[in-house]
Amino acid sequence: MYGLPGIGSGFLPAVAVTVTINIFATILFYRALSRTDLSLCVPMLSFTPVFLILTSFIILRELPSLPGAIGILLVAAGAYLLQLEYYRGRPVSLIKPFQTLQHDRGVQMMLLVAFLYSISVNYDKRVVIASDPVFGAAVTLFLLAIPFLIITLCLHQRKLLNSPAYWSSPSSVPEAPAFSISAPRAYLAIGAVLALEAFAINTAYTMTVVPYVITVKRLAIFFSVLYGGLLLGERQLGGRILGGLVMIAGTVLIGLLG
Repeated sequence: MYGLPGIGSGFLPAVAVTVTINIFATILFYRALSRTDLSLCVPMLSFTPVFLILTSFIILRELPSLPGAIGILLVAAGAYLLQLEYYRGRPVSLIKPFQTLQHDRGVQMMLLVAFLYSISVNYDKRVVIASDPVFGAAVTLFLLAIPFLIITLCLHQRKLLNSPAYWSSPSSVPEAPAFSISAPRAYLAIGAVLALEAFAINTAYTMTVVPYVITVKRLAIFFSVLYGGLLLGERQLGGRILGGLVMIAGTVLIGLLG
């Protein structure tokens, strides 16, 4: 029960593949956000579960059942609908992100990110199978953090060293002073949540096929929209109800028949 778990022969190659892919995917993700509108590029991430139907079969020989595959498509479609721009409760254009895909580098990058994620999560499962959910998450997150820490120190060393007030003063959130906390506490809280998320996902990998796990994970989009509407007073919540219902229907289909 204690100490390091038994390490399988495929552990190190799987770690190397998923860390490498995630480094490039993360860089592309933020480059995409900096090049185009959020409402155009983020919907592309909805297609990761769809890509997974193919990549999981090739890498892990895993296939969802027919009802499960339909559920995956429903969740992807609902997530896509949730992230579109709305006007008077209706999407501005269902095909706008696809129209811009031909010439918008940011949208193209984000679609590539969705595909890269569909590869890396399969190797995340291999990491878990060759070790355990806790150790696997610890190793991959630690190795993923190192290059970004180095990049941050190289690019922003002067700012970090010459701005001690940044680390002690509260970081205010607009219109939400109750949530103001110091930067280190915010980072620790975010890190704790991410660690718990990684453990939960890695544990889920041991229980079912990867496409189901990532599809259910995409429900985070629905909860983010719901949170924004109910707690932060963001508009357009009503227009996104359809997307949320489609996602829930797909999840129920996976849970009952997948």
